[in-house]
Amino acid sequence: MMISKRGIIVWIFIFATFLTVMASLSMAVLLINEGAAAIVTPYILGSIAGAQSVEIYLWLSITTTFIFLGITCIIIYLKQPPDPEIVKLLLKVGGNLAALRKAQETSVTELVDQMEYGRKVNQKFFSTVSSDLKEDKKETIDLLTKQGKAVKKISSDLVSTLETKTAETGEKLSADLKRQEAVMLGVKRISEEGATDLKSQRAELEEIKLRLERIEGNMVPNQANLKSLDNPEDIKGIGPALGKELRTLGVTSVGDFLTTDPDVIGEKTRISKEMAENLQASAQLMMIPAVDSSNAELLIEAGIKSRKQLAEQDLIQLSRRVSEIAKIYVEQGKISKEEYPTIEQISFWIRNAR
Repeated sequence: MMISKRGIIVWIFIFATFLTVMASLSMAVLLINEGAAAIVTPYILGSIAGAQSVEIYLWLSITTTFIFLGITCIIIYLKQPPDPEIVKLLLKVGGNLAALRKAQETSVTELVDQMEYGRKVNQKFFSTVSSDLKEDKKETIDLLTKQGKAVKKISSDLVSTLETKTAETGEKLSADLKRQEAVMLGVKRISEEGATDLKSQRAELEEIKLRLERIEGNMVPNQANLKSLDNPEDIKGIGPALGKELRTLGVTSVGDFLTTDPDVIGEKTRISKEMAENLQASAQLMMIPAVDSSNAELLIEAGIKSRKQLAEQDLIQLSRRVSEIAKIYVEQGKISKEEYPTIEQISFWIRNAR
């Protein structure tokens, strides 16, 4: 009976040892797949120790395995006195396992601390860089805004000065013309012989008009805003992407763009034929002195798409059309009141186009 009970107990501890071995293997697999920080709750040990990391349960499983294995061996060899060396070895192994587990826990803690410190250092660095970039961006925007206001003021003052000077010169010459006409009428009433002198006076008046036009023309920059050798991207409406497509067609300058068939441009690039024609019209007009991109857009809206058309226009009729379009542009915010073209400016455009 004693032997039977002992055998049962031996088999029970052998089975328990087997279970702990399997648990150790399972924890080892989880450690490899999930890592040491994974949290598990085993079926048997979990009901005792609760949810713990895979590493802790691995060591518990190994320790339990050795305990059950030791108890099994003791039961089997119960009649023999335990070997002190074996006991010391078991204690030493248990102590080594505990020390190893503690060392691993310390290493994991140090690694986590180092990672947290590194994260804080990186966060501080990126925060400093972001703050510096925001300050630089703000300073750049403020500087560009100030420069834009200064350029706009200078342009406004220049246009105002030109208009004032032109008006003064025009009034003075107009008064001279009136005086000359009065003199000629008096000469005509006095004698028919004064007809020759009258023609001479008219010739002088024409010469004065020509001088006035030259004076007015000299008051406006003769330099065109666009030249035939400029890059296609200098035309308003042509960006880097479209410029690259035009160069694949051999269009490397404004002159090349103007002489290229708009049908070819519409087929080979991203823009339509109508858009190509409008861009060519804008380039033509911008090659006329004193006509910038905004002026060219107003002229195109007024139906002027070439230098020849502009040269053939009547000043008053063209001024009416441009004035109506300019009013709409001012309301829409496309141009400012200072950019509103005057009759004198439109007269310069027509003369420069001839």
